[in-house]
Amino acid sequence: MRDKTLNILGYLSQSLLRDKDLVYDAQEIWEELTCLGFSDDEIETALVHIEKISLEVPGTYWSECYPTYRSYSPEEMTRISPKVRGFLWGLKAKGVIDHALEDEIVQKAMNMDEEPSLREIKTVAALTVFGYEHKLQLAKEIRRFTGSFVN
Repeated sequence: MRDKTLNILGYLSQSLLRDKDLVYDAQEIWEELTCLGFSDDEIETALVHIEKISLEVPGTYWSECYPTYRSYSPEEMTRISPKVRGFLWGLKAKGVIDHALEDEIVQKAMNMDEEPSLREIKTVAALTVFGYEHKLQLAKEIRRFTGSFVN
C-alpha cells in the first residue's frame, strides 16, 4: 500500500507541472487515478496522507500579528457551511494557510457544482497546500541550481 501511495503522490506532483488546474479538481483527480488502476481505498489513503502532512501540522503562516478571521460575502455564507468555515478558520489559526490560500480555497469551493462538504473542502485544501508547497520547493531548487552557475 505504501508504494501505491507514493505512486499517487508522484502522479499528483507531476500533474502540478503539467496541468496546474488538475490538482484542484478532486473529482477529476479521482477519475484520473481510477483510470490509472488505483482503487478507491488507495486513492483515499494517499489523500489522507496529504491531509496529514499538509493540514495537521502548524504552518509557516502562523503569526500573532495577523488576524485569523475572514469576512465571507453573503453568497459565500449561503454556500459554505459554518462547519467548513470553521475548518478553514482552524487552518489559518494554526498557520497552515494564509489569507491568499484561504481565498483560493474559498474560490474553488464557490466554483463547485454543489455546496461543498467538509470532506470535499479538506481534499481541496490539502491539494492546494500540497501544490503550493510543491511549487515553493521547485522554485528553491531552481534558484539553487541557477545560483550555482552564478557563483
